[in-house]
Amino acid sequence: MSLTEAPTIDAARDAGWVPACTLGELEPLWGEAVLLPDGRQCALFLLPDGRLFATDNQDPLTGAMVMSRGLVGTRTAGGEPRPTIASPLHKDVFDLATGRCFTDGSRRLPVWRTRVEDGVVLVSPQPALVAASHGTSDPEGRAAIAALVAAVGEGCTPEVAAAFVDVQQPSVLATTGRLPGAAIIVPLLLSAGYHVHVDLAEAAQAHRDAGHEAAVAEPLGPDPRIAAVLARRLREAGATPADRVVLAAAGSTDGGAVAACHNAAALLARELGAPVTIGFVSAARPSVADAVRQARAAAAPRQRVVVASYLLAPGYFQGVLRDGALAAGADIVSSPLLGAPGPADVTPAELVDIVRERYAAALSSRIR
Repeated sequence: MSLTEAPTIDAARDAGWVPACTLGELEPLWGEAVLLPDGRQCALFLLPDGRLFATDNQDPLTGAMVMSRGLVGTRTAGGEPRPTIASPLHKDVFDLATGRCFTDGSRRLPVWRTRVEDGVVLVSPQPALVAASHGTSDPEGRAAIAALVAAVGEGCTPEVAAAFVDVQQPSVLATTGRLPGAAIIVPLLLSAGYHVHVDLAEAAQAHRDAGHEAAVAEPLGPDPRIAAVLARRLREAGATPADRVVLAAAGSTDGGAVAACHNAAALLARELGAPVTIGFVSAARPSVADAVRQARAAAAPRQRVVVASYLLAPGYFQGVLRDGALAAGADIVSSPLLGAPGPADVTPAELVDIVRERYAAALSSRIR
C-alpha cells in the first residue's frame, strides 16, 4: 500500500486535529497509510458500513510501519462483534476501536480519533489519561496508587500518566506540561471537592492555554461498584450482617462533596441491605467518633459497630480514621479500597473499570 500524504488544506480548526486524506481515497476493508505533516504515520480503515477507524501505522512488536497492510476482520468480545486488524507480520489481532490486543494482553495498538468534514478525514491521537491522586508520604499508600495506575494502563489504548495534587511529584501541571497533545485528567478521588474544582480545573485550563485539548473527568465516586468493594472490605475485616455500619469518609468543606459521601452511604446500605450512617475524619459533621458513639447508643445489646473506610488508599487519614473510630468504641475498621491485607484483590477490578469509564465519558462528552 502506498503512503498517502495528508492534504495541505486548512481543514483542522480544532487543536490537535489534522487532515489525513479525503474520504474518497479510502476503499472499504483496505488500509491506507497516511504520512502526517509532523512526520507521524497513521493507518486508516473504512468498513463497508461506513465506520472509520485509525491506528498507528507502526506494528507494536516489530516497529515496522506495516499496520495499514493488515487484515481487517472481526472478533466476538463481550457477546458482540468487534472490528479488528491483524498484523501482517506476526498475526497479533487488535481491536480497531480500542487498540486492545486479543492475542497478547501485554500489547496495545494506539488508536486515533477520526471525523469527516467536507469530505476530508481528520485524525487526532487519543488524549492521554492523566491519573491524578492526592499523594501521600506513606509507602504502602504510594504502592497502592501506583498499582492502580499500572492496572489502568495495562492493555489500555491511551498513554496513562500518574500525577499528584499534593505531597508527591510529578504535579498535575508538570505531567500535562510534558504531553504533546490532548489530555483527560481523571481524578483518583472519591468525590469532587477543592482539588477537582480548582487544582485539576486550573491544570486543564493551562493545557488548553498551551494549545491542547483538555478536560477533567468525574471523580470515582459515588458508584455502586465502589459500594460492592466497601462491602467486600467489611467482610474481609470480619463484619457480619448483624453489625451496625458506619461509613467513614475523609470530609470536605465542599457541600457537593459531602452530599456525594452521603450518596455513597446510601449505595452501601443498598449493597448490604441494612442501614448505614456516616461520619467524617475532618471538615464535615458528624465526626467519625461521634458517628460511632451514636451507632453504639442505638445498637442492640452485644451488637457490634463496624466502620467501613471510604478512603482510596492507606496513609495518614486511614490511621486517623482507624484510631479515632476504635477509641470511640468501634469493634472493627475495614481497610481502604486499595491495598487490602493479603495478595488477593489489592487492586479491585471495579476501580480499574471506573477509571477507564470516567476517561471514556469525558472523551465522548467534552473532547471531540
